[in-house]
Amino acid sequence: MRFTLVFLFCLLAVFITCQSVTVEYPKYPATKEGRDLKQFLNGVKTVAFTLEPMNSEIWSHESNRSFVMMVPGKIYESFSKDSYFKILDLKDRPDVLEAKDTSLEGIQKNRKRIGEILSADAVLYVSVKQPESQCYVEAKMDYLALGLAVLRAATAGKDKNRQYSRAAASLVNDPIVKPTGVRKVYIPIEANLIRIDSGEMMKTVISKHSIIYNGVGDVSCPSILPSLSTALDESISEIQRRLSPKVESEDISIFTEDENPEVEALLLEGYEEITGENPNFHRAKISWEKADLKAKGKSWAAKANLATYYFSEGDYQKATQFYDEAIRLGGPEDDYLKELKELMAPPQIEEEATEEK
Repeated sequence: MRFTLVFLFCLLAVFITCQSVTVEYPKYPATKEGRDLKQFLNGVKTVAFTLEPMNSEIWSHESNRSFVMMVPGKIYESFSKDSYFKILDLKDRPDVLEAKDTSLEGIQKNRKRIGEILSADAVLYVSVKQPESQCYVEAKMDYLALGLAVLRAATAGKDKNRQYSRAAASLVNDPIVKPTGVRKVYIPIEANLIRIDSGEMMKTVISKHSIIYNGVGDVSCPSILPSLSTALDESISEIQRRLSPKVESEDISIFTEDENPEVEALLLEGYEEITGENPNFHRAKISWEKADLKAKGKSWAAKANLATYYFSEGDYQKATQFYDEAIRLGGPEDDYLKELKELMAPPQIEEEATEEK
């Protein structure tokens, strides 16, 4: 009985002093482009989005004008849902950016104001030009017809000649390769990610054609608006691949123990900020900064928690700095903190690894 009580007490002590939370962090591809993106984005999390004005009057076809109406919302929604960034829409925000300033030069000139009002780290400026498309007919395999032909041949019994004749007759009536209408779409898109602090830009230009097929055997050209929508989706995915890291998650320990009761209370306060009804990592950071100040920089737990905050923000430089400071203070979780540091290590570039071999 006594042993059981001691075990439960130890288990409770561990729970009180070290709890974990799920932290999302950016994961970069192991390529030169991934390394460059990591260096550029360091600390960028909140991004304001704006689209270069599109003059629908020069797009004579009605479906093109409908496309103009579709573009802003489609890009904003896709980045909001699928990218690592927290996206803020600059549309209809004259308090932040006037219509006359919605050019790349205007964004550069007013980026500090955008950052101050929206607490943004960068601006995503996208330019979409008039699409181009062409239609043609291409032979395409009809796998349903192929399956039916094989099935008919199989039901012809063991007579091979009968099987062959049944299969040949089936293919004459319903060939497995059929002429099919195709639309080839090209949407010229340029996306610029502009840092608020320095004005440094990372640009990507999409020059990829999208191929949209009609139903097999239908030689008419696929409808223009659905084709444009599909091509735009593919282009947006490519922009995200080049300008936004993937999102990974990790259960990371948050430390709430300190010899000083006041410091310990602030550590716990920060933990509660990210586990309450309205989780807020920024408020948790403020509590941990207070704990660090109260401890005069001697609390390894405060340092480790602050490192985790910057880790979640993608600011690997500050995260590494705080993890190193926590490790130098000689806390009981040094090995664990070193493992967390390894998650932020620059990925080995695949091209370089090949050359070394």
